[in-house]
Amino acid sequence: MSTVKLSTVKIPAVAPRRPDEREPDLTSMYVIHRAMLADLRRLAAACARGGRDGPVRAYTAALLTEVDHHHANEDDLLWPVIERTAGHAVDLSPYTDDHQALGPVLDRCRAALDRDLAALGHALTELLELLDDHIAEEESELFPIIFRFVPYEAYAWVEKQVGKRATPRQLMFTVPWLLRYATPEEGARLLTAASPPLRLLVPALRLRYAHREMRTFG
Repeated sequence: MSTVKLSTVKIPAVAPRRPDEREPDLTSMYVIHRAMLADLRRLAAACARGGRDGPVRAYTAALLTEVDHHHANEDDLLWPVIERTAGHAVDLSPYTDDHQALGPVLDRCRAALDRDLAALGHALTELLELLDDHIAEEESELFPIIFRFVPYEAYAWVEKQVGKRATPRQLMFTVPWLLRYATPEEGARLLTAASPPLRLLVPALRLRYAHREMRTFG
């Protein structure tokens, strides 16, 4: 299985959210879901029309890293917090099963990076179909549970740990990629959690990403 093994983190004790407490902000989850699905669609389309070989493969490799890390972070960080706060109200096994199924599909996508674009497009379409169903179930069934039971501070802790796990090289892609798919309001929310040095780099990162996007998709 290709799913990354990230460093383990001790999950803090956390109680279920009280009705008078602030709900968690799931902006980043909505945006990354939107970004993953949209990019898989346009990469599959680029492969089908015989797009620019090198840029398409390089962009696909970056996207596969995002998909892999996102689901590893859910397994290692978010799922344990949900279990501590809402274990009695939700069965996480369907989502865990989806993540287990994801590994072989990611393996096929990575193997297809060394083949022709038609094979890569087929593998990306398989990944898209899996994630489309998985994300729809998460957002319709699991997100309400998170809103109900996970305190704002506990979810913010998860996001902070996710940020610590990202390498500087990965952030060069992740930050402008998410902003590409965020509304202005969502983008402002995402940047509130960024460090001041990273916020200063955002204009340059967005310009660099725009150039990469143009080379990849035209």
